[in-house]
Amino acid sequence: MKTWFVIGLGSALIAMAASADEAAVSYRTQLQPIFNAQCVYCHVTGAENGGLNLARVSSHASLVGTASNESPLMRVTPGQPDKSYLWHKLNGSHVSVGGSGNAMPMSDPPRLLEPAQRALFKAWIEAGAPNN
Repeated sequence: MKTWFVIGLGSALIAMAASADEAAVSYRTQLQPIFNAQCVYCHVTGAENGGLNLARVSSHASLVGTASNESPLMRVTPGQPDKSYLWHKLNGSHVSVGGSGNAMPMSDPPRLLEPAQRALFKAWIEAGAPNN
């Protein structure tokens, strides 16, 4: 009986780990499409507002571990959304951390990304901001 319990517990742990891996946010397939739809028209080569290029080939390097031009924070500090300027810009709390300008994405009238989209960014930063 103990053997079946150990095998069952081991199988459950493996299934949980697989679920966690499946739930990981993909930068390329989940976040980059948001940048493509909402941000690149102002943040691409030749029009890099804030010095931030969000075009597919350079967006990750432009964000992760890179100092912000508008705030004392890094644009993205892996594992720390509250210390990531991108997180504050997406939530409209950027001024409270020494930032400036508008919340992102910029629109008229102003509106933030949907809560589910912002949750993806937060989960990605919390997971270490991988280039996956």
